Amino acid sequence: MPRVTPCRCFKLLALPWIVMSGLWLFLPSPSIQPQQRDAYIERKFASGGTVITAVDYRPFLRHPGRIYSGECSECSDAFIHWRQRTSGGKVTVDVSDSGSDATVQVTDFLNLGADWHERNATRGVPYVSDKFGLNDVPGGELGEEVAMPWFQEVDQKLIDYNMHNMRVSLAVRAIVPKAGTLEIWRNAYVEPIWFDDPVSAYEKILKNKTKTDHLATFQLNKSGGSSKLAVLHLAGHLPSRTYPIRRALLFPLGPFIGIPFVLIPSLVEVFSPFSYLVIIWLSAVAGIFCYRRMIEGGPIDTCIGGLCCPRRRRKEWQKTEVWGPTGPVDSKDLRRSFDEEGAIGLQRPQSVRLEKRWNNRN
Repeated sequence: MPRVTPCRCFKLLALPWIVMSGLWLFLPSPSIQPQQRDAYIERKFASGGTVITAVDYRPFLRHPGRIYSGECSECSDAFIHWRQRTSGGKVTVDVSDSGSDATVQVTDFLNLGADWHERNATRGVPYVSDKFGLNDVPGGELGEEVAMPWFQEVDQKLIDYNMHNMRVSLAVRAIVPKAGTLEIWRNAYVEPIWFDDPVSAYEKILKNKTKTDHLATFQLNKSGGSSKLAVLHLAGHLPSRTYPIRRALLFPLGPFIGIPFVLIPSLVEVFSPFSYLVIIWLSAVAGIFCYRRMIEGGPIDTCIGGLCCPRRRRKEWQKTEVWGPTGPVDSKDLRRSFDEEGAIGLQRPQSVRLEKRWNNRN
């Protein structure tokens, strides 16, 4: 049974942290290909999972130079967590990971749209809801120290959100262009166009839209007593396939992984006036040490000896040990003694006659 030593206990405790740190640093971040995007979103929604999309948050700010209630001036992206939920025959879509009031009442908006289309069937004008807010939506930006530069960009921003828990609010409107179809649009884009000319407003909205203006399109299909929500469009970029693994690793590593990134810059700032002197002193000490090892023939069984005396290390590898009656004999001394004696001791005297008894089997 192996002994329990402090060193072994330390290795046992440190091994999981080393493995988790290695996964955090070197786990690949494969992106979801554009041709697989729609199938991935549909599969996630059908299974009740959450689809995260990173949307540019800056167009949602009322004034870039001012900070209003519910806005995050430090956030560059809003991370909408789309998730379908059915309760009491009503279909809703959550857009936040906190389970708060950040929801889209799909069934209610479609019912209001159906009533609107019945009253305005001849006009051909879609239903446009009042402005409402998607509150408590996660937000983040680039620049988090623990997010390595080789991570996917959306993953880096999501890690920043997980570290600082920043929240944003999105002002949107719901549009029902036809029965069973619900669209979510940015309010600041729809509002001026809609109040200018409601009859031709929808055509202008579709013509001049950008990626951030049109957030989502859902279609509710009813068959029998059940309702199925299909996703026709989701704006924004998706995180990598391995982001859930990094998010899980962030829970145990979070309190400790940021310490080196905070401590090292502080130490550099404190010792920066003396950094050049320290570098020169360390270089001089290393040079003197290596020079002495080269002169003295440093120990071969150490890494310093191997670095300083590479020729001697190669000769040491080629050296063969010769054992004599009293122990190991240096092959160089043995070879020199043979040369001095002319190898007489290795020659058989000419007067000696060998018997052939060993070859006689009888």
